[in-house]
Formats: sequence, C-alpha cells, structure tokens
Amino acid sequence: MTYYYQALFTISLLLSLAYTVKWRRRYNVYFTLEFTVLPIACFGYLQEQIATTLDHIILAKQLSYLGGTFGTLFMTLCICYLCKFNLSKNIRRILFAIIFMIYLTILIIPQTNFFYRDMSVNVVNGVTVFSKKYGPAHVVFNVILFALFTLNFIAVLRGMRKRYDVSLTTTVLLFIAVLTNFVAFFFGRMFLKNLELIPIGYVASQILMLFLPERMVLYNVDDTLVDVSVERGDIAIISLDKKKHFLGCNSVAKEFFPQLNRLKIDENLLSGDDFCQRISTWAGMVKKENGKVGRLYGTGGKYYKVIGDVIRNGSGLRGYNFMITDDTQQQNYLRLIRNYNATLEKDVEKKTKEIVEINDIFGKNVSPQIRDYLLKGNISLGGEKREATVMFCDIRGFTTLSENMAGEKVVQLLNTYFTGLEKCITANNGVINKYIGDAVMALFGVPIPSDTHQKDAYQAALAMRKELVELNKEFKKKGLPELRFGIGLHSGTLLAGNIGAASRMEYTVIGDTVNTASRIEGLCKTYKSDLLISSSTADALTKSGIQLKFVADAAIRGRSEKVELYSD
Repeated sequence: MTYYYQALFTISLLLSLAYTVKWRRRYNVYFTLEFTVLPIACFGYLQEQIATTLDHIILAKQLSYLGGTFGTLFMTLCICYLCKFNLSKNIRRILFAIIFMIYLTILIIPQTNFFYRDMSVNVVNGVTVFSKKYGPAHVVFNVILFALFTLNFIAVLRGMRKRYDVSLTTTVLLFIAVLTNFVAFFFGRMFLKNLELIPIGYVASQILMLFLPERMVLYNVDDTLVDVSVERGDIAIISLDKKKHFLGCNSVAKEFFPQLNRLKIDENLLSGDDFCQRISTWAGMVKKENGKVGRLYGTGGKYYKVIGDVIRNGSGLRGYNFMITDDTQQQNYLRLIRNYNATLEKDVEKKTKEIVEINDIFGKNVSPQIRDYLLKGNISLGGEKREATVMFCDIRGFTTLSENMAGEKVVQLLNTYFTGLEKCITANNGVINKYIGDAVMALFGVPIPSDTHQKDAYQAALAMRKELVELNKEFKKKGLPELRFGIGLHSGTLLAGNIGAASRMEYTVIGDTVNTASRIEGLCKTYKSDLLISSSTADALTKSGIQLKFVADAAIRGRSEKVELYSD
C-alpha cells in the first residue's frame, strides 16, 4: 500500500512542477494555491502510511487535511471562476475564515479534543493502526466540505446552461473533477476499506486544472485592452481556438455583429452566417501567412477593418485573435474622394509609384525630407518612446458647411486647404501623420528627433494662421465659404512606431500626449480661441523668449489633473 501513496505523491508533485513550467501571469491565483496545497496533502497521506508513533501520525494528518480544507476551498474558487459564477468578496472572506478556523482545530489536535476526542496507536500484525473518535469540529468539517461540493455542483451546472459564455468542454471536465473528489471523500471507504481514494481525487483535479488554465487564457477575451489608434472608437475582439472553434468575444464585437450572440462557446464558425464563415476563412489565411493578416469587411452599409493574428504558446499554434474596428467613416470619405476626383486618378497613380517604398513603411505620403531620412534606415519598425509635440487642427463647423455644398466643391475646398497647411507644417520641420475627416494631426520631433520641436510647432501654427487668411481670400473669389480652425499643441512622451498588418502598416503615435493634444484642440471652442497651448509646450517657448498669455486651468477628459492653457 505504501507504493500506492508514493506513486500518487510523485504524480501530484510532477503535475505541480508541470504547472510551474506552464504558469502564465494571467492565471488566477487560486490555481497556483491549488497546485501548492495538493502535493503537500498527498505527502501527508504517504507519511500517515509509514508512521509508527502517534506524534508522527498527527503530523501526517495535519498535512493531509490541507487538501480537505484549503485544497477543496481553492478548487471551489477555481471552478466558480471558470464557470463565471461570481462570489462576492465577503462570501470569499467568510469561506476563508471558516476553513482557517477548522484547520486551526486540526493544528491543535494534540492539545484539544475539538477535532478528535480520543486517539490511540496500536500495532496489529506488524501494521500500525490509528484509532480515533471524532469531535465536534470534524462534524463541522464534513458539513462545510459538503457545502463546498454543493457549491461546486451548482457552479458547474449553471456553467453548462451558459453555453454562450462558458465552454461546455470546460464544464464537463470540471463536473468530472468535482464528482471524482465527492465520491472519494464521502464514499471512498465503501469501495476500498484499506486505501484512501482521496489522493486519487486530488491527482485527477490537478490533471484537469493543468489543462483548463491554458484554455482559460484563450477564453479570457473580456479583459483584452488594445490601444492601436489615436482615433476614438471601440475595438471588437474575437478569439478562435486552433480548430477554428469560437472561444468568445467582447461586448463590442456583439454590438458590431449581433449574430455572434447566437454562437455558443466551442461552436464551429462554419455553422454560423456569412460573417462567421468568413472569419474562419481568414483564420486559415493567418495560419498560412504565419502572422498578421489585414482585411476590410463590408456589410449593411458598414465597413470594418479586420486584423487577424495567431495565438502561440512557444512555437505551438494555440488559436487566432481578431481585432475589428469600425472603418465606415474613413471608407465613406475615401468613396467621396473617388467619386469626385476621377480626373486625378492618373496623377495619384503616378505619385503612388514614386513613393511605393515609403508606403510600405508608413502607408501614406510624406515630405521629401522625411522620405529621404527614412529610406536611409533611420526608423525602428517596432516602437520607441520619444519626446515630441503633437498638433491637432480642426475646421470649425465643417459638417454643417459641407452639407450645404456640392461634393465637387467640398473636395476642392479640402484639397486647397490641406495643401496650404501642409506647406506651413513641413516648412517648420513637421510631418502630417494623418488626416481625420476635416482634421489634421501633425508631429514635431518624430520621426526626425529635434530639440526645438515645441518652437517648431508654435511657428507652424502661426504660419497656418497667416495661410488661412490668404486661403480665405482665394475661397471668397471662387465663391467658396471662408474657413475657421482651432489648433491644440501639447508636448510630452509618446510611443511612436508602425501599427497594422505585415502587408499594410501605418506609422503613428499613441499615448496620453496624443489624447491630451486632441482634447486641447477641442477646447478652442470653449475658450473662443484659434490656438491653445499646454503648459508643457508653453514652458519651452517661454524659455526661448516667446511671450504667451495664460488662458485657464482646464479640466481635460481622461486626466485627473487640470492642464494650464496658454495662447499668444
């Protein structure tokens, strides 16, 4: 019989070591506690088998009951977590307190009769026999143990009913683990009188728990946070396993594609509608390309940008992850440009060929100076933190203005306007990062480093103001409406790099500095100013001898501290 307990302890220890190798930061802490306690409990059963004295047996009992108390509690909390059966903090604290008190009575077995009323050790036919009478604490232990198993069964059965949120495979495996331990604890002696089946239940739990956390990491898509664009808008997340079965999605994905509400966890996407089948097809493309694949998907008048990537565990394929953003506004704008600029297509094609290399890196046109700099290899294809100044410039009331104009005149107006602004920005060592509808986002200090990026941005803003005066004169002559804009400047640390798929990348910047610059530009309306400058930019300008006037301490959405705003 000793070999039986030795084998179970060895297996339990090896399973815990395997968990240590596979450990991921996103695993719930109760998994780690479970794999810590159960080998100790199995060791306790082994020691009880070879014990020859009462003190040795009591110590072994104290080790083995770690599994019956804390091991069972941790298993319950793991099961509730996997089945999305939420227990409040107060309930968890109460359970911990009860288990701790019960185990305390086990630790003081030699001094009290709470757990065992009477104990003795006898040797019968060369075998050490431990005799005991149970005390009131042992009765409470059995009641609590039964209550925990009941809670386990409730959580698993509820998880089986939540097929749209919890994997049926996961719940079935958990049911097997709970049932195995329940039978071992309460009915084990009915099958084998001289052997404890409880260690088998522990080992079975470890085997299943070793498999489930890896699947749990794949299923846990609700907590995914992606910050890949300065443009406002939510990102949908859809995950598949390596067999292209649906693992789940976040709430944004269900808003974009309501049909996902009808997909059950682990369901094959080929059983879904056209969108689900297309995602499955894209997964095959991602696997074939062994990396990111970008696609545009249109349905019901909406356009979505889809970026798919593989999920790996080392070199092994685990599944697929898709990030989807609503690209309708951008696509409609591009369609407007195509419809009303057919005469420019040949010119665009010619210019596109000239800048194909830089398009492969940035996916957009840049000034000749920037182009020459980048083609020398002065750019990191990853991401890097940089100190820079971000400018946002937005036309005031453009939506209302464009609704009363013909499409040809809207395009004519924007082309002339953007050309004038680009001249001012590039002349002051800046680069236009992107056009967002009628707004311009410009960067100073990236990608080309500069110690004067604050002053460059300020000088560009002044030049843009003068240029707008000349542009409005030209617009007036052509019968076009005059324009007004607002400019926001903010300096700080940001993350600059390429974002997108391998076949289509966009050089952009992200971070609080970018978001704050955008918010400051929006405050131009509030403070009736065409130029607002944050204190981080203004401080550098003041040191260079430029006089600015204080406007206000403004609350910026997304920041806890107010920002000092200045103007010229």
